[in-house]
Amino acid sequence: MTTTLATAPWQACGCGEDQIPGLLAKLGLFGTVGLALTVLVLMILAGWLLSTTVWLLRRRSERARDAAADPTPVKPPPGPLSGFTWTAEEP
Repeated sequence: MTTTLATAPWQACGCGEDQIPGLLAKLGLFGTVGLALTVLVLMILAGWLLSTTVWLLRRRSERARDAAADPTPVKPPPGPLSGFTWTAEEP
């Protein structure tokens, strides 16, 4: 039995269709390249979204930790060196 375009319209012309991948045969060269680039862009966007989410969560937890810290400043102990701080020597 001979296969014609009427009996199998989705098959290629018989010029080595078993040698090329199915996706390339269905979509063509530009369709396959476009699909690959689309997948690459989506993976990059997903990475950016994930890293932004992690950054925002870490920033939020750091702010919560800072707010939970003692808000009153530490008073220097009384004595002869009260209020002394180390500074770089001036020339």
